[in-house]
Amino acid sequence: MTSYEKVISFFKEICAIPHGTYHIDEISDYLVSFAKSRNLKFRQDELKNVIIWKNASAGYEAEPVMILQGHMDMVAVCDNPAEKDLLKEGLDLEEEDGYLFAKGTSLGADDGIAIAYALTILDSEEILHPALEVIFTVNEETGMNGALGIDVSDLTGKRFLNIDSEDEGIITVSCAGGVRFHGEFTGRKETVLAHRVFLSLSGLKGGHSGTDIHLGRANGAHLMAEILKRIAEVYDLRLISMSAGEKDNAIPSFGSADFLITDLSDPDEFMSDVEQLERELQEEYAPTDDDVRLVVGIQLPEETVAYTEDSSMNFLEYLEEVPDGVVSVCDDIDMVQTSLNLGILSCTGEKMTADFALRSSVANEKEELKERMIQITETYGGTWETFGEYPGWEYLEDSFFRKKAVAIYEKMTGTEAAVEGVHAGLECGIFADKIKGLDAISIGPDILNAHTTGEKLDLESAKRTWEFILELLSVKDGEI
Repeated sequence: MTSYEKVISFFKEICAIPHGTYHIDEISDYLVSFAKSRNLKFRQDELKNVIIWKNASAGYEAEPVMILQGHMDMVAVCDNPAEKDLLKEGLDLEEEDGYLFAKGTSLGADDGIAIAYALTILDSEEILHPALEVIFTVNEETGMNGALGIDVSDLTGKRFLNIDSEDEGIITVSCAGGVRFHGEFTGRKETVLAHRVFLSLSGLKGGHSGTDIHLGRANGAHLMAEILKRIAEVYDLRLISMSAGEKDNAIPSFGSADFLITDLSDPDEFMSDVEQLERELQEEYAPTDDDVRLVVGIQLPEETVAYTEDSSMNFLEYLEEVPDGVVSVCDDIDMVQTSLNLGILSCTGEKMTADFALRSSVANEKEELKERMIQITETYGGTWETFGEYPGWEYLEDSFFRKKAVAIYEKMTGTEAAVEGVHAGLECGIFADKIKGLDAISIGPDILNAHTTGEKLDLESAKRTWEFILELLSVKDGEI
């Protein structure tokens, strides 16, 4: 078995273990067992972060200590309706046209491929490398809580390779900071005699709320609210329930609502109105989401408990008021600077809630948007909380590691690597804040449609990235 075949073997082992965010005990313990079985020094903390140490290969003792880092949790999402319980079951992997993917679910190549790369290096006695400190963090996908809470006081390395990027040939050297925002409203309810309507929205592409936010794709949560608002302009609407999305850092690809219409005199006319609305949305979103679908069902009038008209409209108007998608752009490097993603929408019981991921590469813009969200939420009578705040990662002008990586990439491929920042959260910023003088870069293979059920790992790209990592480890500083 070649070393790359070993990478894929480890990746498949990881995929067999449920490891969605906040459900990482099993994968963390798997890493501990791996270290124990190979007599490697390790530490597992209370958060379930794991650090594994490995001594330098012979002849590499004088080379700078290298920190390798990736996160063990994945954004675990299923097709709607779900046919698999990702809290208890592993993934069903399939390969086609050079891509590896999971049937009906996300793949978790973000960031399972980093774990597989690292385990292959730790497992091998043939791969040449300096002394290694390998960090596996938890719960990165919901605010980087593992990186924020990890103790790195016993680490000595200053050179840091994060393997959590999704585009081969790009060496990432800065990223946006971010914060989660939770808005909550208490809705009043009453019993109403009216037609009950069930409406579902599907066919949206969704995507990563950082790296895909500039594509202008429809947000299923915002669009569901917009649809209901447009219906409410013609009919007397009272919400019963409403939902969209699964993760605050993923652009929702679907939504649904259950509501009453108190003045529905002609159900056929209403169905016709919804069909017309579907056609309008299909035309509007054709450039980005070419399969928008609305499915509607109507029940005969009966007494039903629903939110009052005031509560229903207040929440829908709140969702209309908050920003959606790109807020500002940095023209100098043609990159999104600040954005907001409504990732989870829920109306159940008395609670009406909305969860957002806020990102910005400019600290004061992040604070300004957070304050704007607070003001809007309070204006509409809601309460709020923020959590999972993490710093951005500033560009290091004098980076030897970046220059080394660029030189090796050019020598291997004959082309120049792109050096870029990314409008997404990377743990590099947190570790740069914890470890003074850190010289960090982030790389990774091509991963398509991360955080969605359309996620795919390009196997040839993964192989080339593996070969690049091996060169980063084996080429000594004096050889550059």
